[in-house]
Amino acid sequence: MACGSELLSPSPIEQPLAPATACDEKSAKALQFIEEVTKNTDSVQERVLEEIMRQNADTEYLKRFDLNGATDRKSFKSKIPVVTYEDLQPDIQRIANGDRSTIFCAYPISEFLTRYTLITVTIYESRDTYI
Repeated sequence: MACGSELLSPSPIEQPLAPATACDEKSAKALQFIEEVTKNTDSVQERVLEEIMRQNADTEYLKRFDLNGATDRKSFKSKIPVVTYEDLQPDIQRIANGDRSTIFCAYPISEFLTRYTLITVTIYESRDTYI
């Protein structure tokens, strides 16, 4: 392992921003750790998606898309549309109003954490609040 120095090597188009330096042992170990934990991210993400889909197969939201028990990435990408907050807002409002049915997930959602910022002439404050 070159300890990241390959990132600083000159390319035919541009020169490096900083000279390549030798890494100390701690940095080398940190870089090796990052490489190890990110080596199989695609397969890990695929397994996580399958587990989420499996656990939530009986929710109102997923039933709308006729998945017929499919939990794979291809089915998810082809059947579940990209949506906006406004698309989900009626369901979110139902949950906020106390509906404990399995709308989005198999387990009841008991609270929402929202973030808002209060801005005045002299005070800038951010708070977490529960709805």
